[in-house]
Amino acid sequence: MTDSKKTETGNLIRPVSRATLPQEIVKALTDLIMKRVWKPGDIIPSEKELAIRFQVGRSTVREAVKSLVVIGVLDARPGEGSFVRATSSELLSGAFHWGLLLGERNLDDLVDVRVLVEVECTRRAAERRSPAMLDQLGESIADMEAHQTDHNAFMESDTRFHLAIAQAAQNPIFENIGGTIQSIGRIWYPKTYYIPETKGLTITEHRAIAEAIAAGDVQAAADAMRAHLVSAGKRLRRILSGE
Repeated sequence: MTDSKKTETGNLIRPVSRATLPQEIVKALTDLIMKRVWKPGDIIPSEKELAIRFQVGRSTVREAVKSLVVIGVLDARPGEGSFVRATSSELLSGAFHWGLLLGERNLDDLVDVRVLVEVECTRRAAERRSPAMLDQLGESIADMEAHQTDHNAFMESDTRFHLAIAQAAQNPIFENIGGTIQSIGRIWYPKTYYIPETKGLTITEHRAIAEAIAAGDVQAAADAMRAHLVSAGKRLRRILSGE
């Protein structure tokens, strides 16, 4: 990284006001990319340097960078560092901007998309259920129950649950869109974990979905997924609206 780029980066990377929330780091890093301070192919500062500049723990930086890697904004290369990726598809670009711009005014749009995609995936999962897929759902719920005090582990298990259903639809486009939705969710939905009842309700809602899929009840499975997505959206709205 050149001296001039380091200076500009240093001017834009400052301590964040809510250091415990990785999405604040995500916003700061993506601002640098959107402003073209970091361009495709550039290596970003090390995890250690970012932690010092933001005045946060390295684990917070690591989670933020991981989210950007999952979305496809950054490319993590073992032993080399993290690099800014070129936007290679409109879907990725759209997911990136949604992740940045999601707010109360367009939350309903995101929930609509989730319902359209994930409810249909759930219908197909109930029709095409397999022992392996049901085991995946059961294991993810068990992991969520076991990690209710660990936000990161809980989110990983939550994500695995939804991805298993997307994969069970046996349509690579549904799976791709479902993965993109989960990538956005990894940035925003953990904010709802600060609502005390969120994790317990999420587990209960996931269990209802899994039981309906296991029973092969297509309509009940679809209804359970729809109810879960709407409820999750309402919980996120509470946070975004500052309640």
